[in-house]
Amino acid sequence: MVEMIEGPPHATIVDPDAHQVLFENEHVRVIQARASHGWESAMHSHQPMLVVNFGSGRQKVTFGDGSTQIVDLNPGAVVWQEDAFDHAWELLAGEVDVILVEVKSANVGS
Repeated sequence: MVEMIEGPPHATIVDPDAHQVLFENEHVRVIQARASHGWESAMHSHQPMLVVNFGSGRQKVTFGDGSTQIVDLNPGAVVWQEDAFDHAWELLAGEVDVILVEVKSANVGS
């Protein structure tokens, strides 16, 4: 069983125009996130995930605790996000074009 995440709803609920589920089963949820310059995505949640970036851009990310960070999106970058988290983002330049592979079992204790 997957633990429930407290906090804002999942990205596919809050921002379905930018976050579309490509595949889902009991182990993973695969999401394609796409947006162009100026897009803003409201506060939402994600499970632990692998991020594969295809586009080039710059985001201002606001985390659930209110802290912010500028993130450069570089084609070919692959990043593992260990923990579930909440965030909102604004695309300052370029585009968002990523595949997110959320690992449902990664949040469950062994």
